Amino acid sequence: MRLWIFTIALSFALHAQTGVIISQPFGPDSNPAPKPATPVPPEDLCTVQGQVVNTVTGEPLKKANLNLQRTDMTPSMMSVPTSYSTSTDASGKFAMKDIESGKYLLTVMRNGFVTTTYGSRGPFRPGTTISLSRGQNLKEVNFRLTPHGVVTGRIVDEDGEPVASARVQLMTYRYQQARKTLMPSGAGNTDDLGEYRIFGIAPGKYYLSATAANQMSGFAQDRSAAPPPEEDYVPTYYPGTTEIATAAQLNVTPGGQLRDITLRLSKARTVHVKGHVTYSVTGNQRVVIYLQPRALGMLGGMGLRPTQVDAKGDFDIRGVAPGQYSLTAMVNDGSKSYQGRLQIDVGSSNIERANVTIGPGIEVAGKVRIDGTETTDLANVRIMLQPREFGGMMFGGVSQGKISDDRAFKLQDVAPGLFNLALMGLPPGFYVKSIRSGDTDVLSTGLNTEVAPAPLEVVLSPNAAQVTGSVQNPSTNSPMAGATVVLIPQEKERKEQQAFYKVATSDQNGAFTLRDVQPGDYRVFAWEDMEAGAYMDPDYVKPVENKGEALTLRESDKKSLQLTLIPADAANGAQRE
Repeated sequence: MRLWIFTIALSFALHAQTGVIISQPFGPDSNPAPKPATPVPPEDLCTVQGQVVNTVTGEPLKKANLNLQRTDMTPSMMSVPTSYSTSTDASGKFAMKDIESGKYLLTVMRNGFVTTTYGSRGPFRPGTTISLSRGQNLKEVNFRLTPHGVVTGRIVDEDGEPVASARVQLMTYRYQQARKTLMPSGAGNTDDLGEYRIFGIAPGKYYLSATAANQMSGFAQDRSAAPPPEEDYVPTYYPGTTEIATAAQLNVTPGGQLRDITLRLSKARTVHVKGHVTYSVTGNQRVVIYLQPRALGMLGGMGLRPTQVDAKGDFDIRGVAPGQYSLTAMVNDGSKSYQGRLQIDVGSSNIERANVTIGPGIEVAGKVRIDGTETTDLANVRIMLQPREFGGMMFGGVSQGKISDDRAFKLQDVAPGLFNLALMGLPPGFYVKSIRSGDTDVLSTGLNTEVAPAPLEVVLSPNAAQVTGSVQNPSTNSPMAGATVVLIPQEKERKEQQAFYKVATSDQNGAFTLRDVQPGDYRVFAWEDMEAGAYMDPDYVKPVENKGEALTLRESDKKSLQLTLIPADAANGAQRE
């Protein structure tokens, strides 16, 4: 259950980080549909049955927990998608009843095994959408769970002594905002003997990193009578390097246990980042400074350096290794939080004037207009400002507001920065046609709040396009379940914005639907196996560009396609070349 809740929360964060115009649900199937307003007759309810077994031994697995989560309902900030749960019996079998028809993802979790989505071909891959029609009894929904891997070892200092409370992480490259980014994939802390144990690891190749406790917290101010050397422990990668380029990967096999992976922390010359925080918030408030490596994005907690400021507003962050950072200052007046931010590049010399200003922020106001004479109720739609830059969600939070009866909105206390305007919970069939602030096309360039912008005009259209179809496996001439179908925009200004991409997985019958599509020029692809987010990487798409089908969509278009699958070996082979 905890993993499922985390997945929901992370979906909000990742949507925000990539700056999408949110009008599609969680999960890989982007098919919003209204929730039934009336009770469903019992004869229209569905059942799902299957079994869970150990993929290595073939033995049935009891006590496995399953969660069936709906993917074709429009989300809102106030609700999460409908879900159903059950668990397996002594023979590893499960049965779920009284399920409403619709589209779902089914996930299974069990202690000692990798959490798996039905139809997924591996870690960080989407699963197969399950389409349930009225009264359907779906059988043989079977899972083969992979035993998780374990990595154990010790973290020691330069004298070979154990390092207690060190943060140890396994990291792997994954796609985020169209680029490969080193992301955490399992973590633990060392005990008093310097020993750690990381479990729940999916098969794959990982980098192991460790960070000393003094890298995790910097609230204490140094008052040593004899100044310490200008060096400190820095994040270290196995087998003992401070550079990821020279780190060695660990290969974790299904159920494998890598023991005695010992890592000696490295010291390096570090510098001070000094500065002053100016703020106008009244009262005796505590100001906190956070220094965060920009490359780690919103999930890079291991590199976080929190520091307090003194009574004069001055701060001194010591032990900072060279690199690119975001410096964020925050203060809370009891009812609201305020912040200021500064991007800094740290080299071999101290930074003396990293000055940050915290202000009350500005107001962003505007109105929403619907093309034509539409009178659709927009009371449940939420308007949000989300940082456009990579990693911008770590502390800024999201400024959000609702649309009033006269379709006006206000976002209060917006911090300086570059943002995307996102709409959560648009009615089915709608898309964001344009967003303008004076002469600025906010939909393309983002909203700059360094100064108060002109009032926004948001234009919605109820005439979104729709693409349906099926995916055919060329090797078997049969429908392909679990294919990742992606609608990739061809206009240059849209290719870097996830808002203009549409993604779905084919269901158990090989069928897919892409709703609420903005008009424009696209190419449509169907991949057998693709890591999440890889479709935004031009280098990934280029080798198979000719396998995509060109498609031009106008308002209200409804087009049907039969797509030929791009086999996993063809796509992966093109990447290796």
